[in-house]
Amino acid sequence: MVLQPAAAQGRDRLARKLGGDRLTDGLSRGRFREGVVLSLALVPSVFVYATVFGGLAVQAGLHVVEVLAMSVLVFAGASQFVAVPMIAAGASPLSVILTTYVVNMRHYLMAATLAPSFGAFSRRRLALIAHVVNDESFAVAVSRSRPPDAAVFLGSAAAIFVAFVGGVTVGTLIGGLVAEPERYGLDFAFPAVFLALVATQLRHRRDWLVGVGSALAALAIAVRLPGNWHIIIAGLTVSGAGALFGDPEDTA
Repeated sequence: MVLQPAAAQGRDRLARKLGGDRLTDGLSRGRFREGVVLSLALVPSVFVYATVFGGLAVQAGLHVVEVLAMSVLVFAGASQFVAVPMIAAGASPLSVILTTYVVNMRHYLMAATLAPSFGAFSRRRLALIAHVVNDESFAVAVSRSRPPDAAVFLGSAAAIFVAFVGGVTVGTLIGGLVAEPERYGLDFAFPAVFLALVATQLRHRRDWLVGVGSALAALAIAVRLPGNWHIIIAGLTVSGAGALFGDPEDTA
């Protein structure tokens, strides 16, 4: 049994009480709202790092419209943070595309986990759903149930999307105020979100093995390989090992 803080328990109770009617494709409106509620704790941090991104992107020379279009059409915070300085430095479009592709390779793992929950959807709708796959909503959905509930995921994705685009919009308007985000501790917002996501997943022995193993493997590989390859290789390798050999019900 996993003990939760009182605030988290209250949030979960509120989420379960919200409605029960149906959305399109048989999705529960109540579960959609539940996904929104379960994401509220993450919204402030998402809004903050999105604001930082918006400000830095404008300072790097991108037009406000370009920054907003990128955030709506790409909707991938990590790769956008990587892409902006490359664009500002005059990197070729191909190098920007390849780099952001590598950064987003983790989406293959998330999509594979979510796919069974959306098996009845048309290809057109699946394309739209794929667009809003993000780390925060994935963590919310899989921590709520296995397999993840489609409506919970979409509710969370809606909340995160609004927070991210809203934060970017504010950032483009106050650009000069976030020139040095580290002075105000704003640079910690992005890693803070991911630390919170990791904390919600450490429920079983397998989860701890994957988490600690990934961290140790990443540190070991970082000594040998440049860039961010250590994160990708360690994550894929240790996660695969956890899926093959771990027991999800092992809570010891």
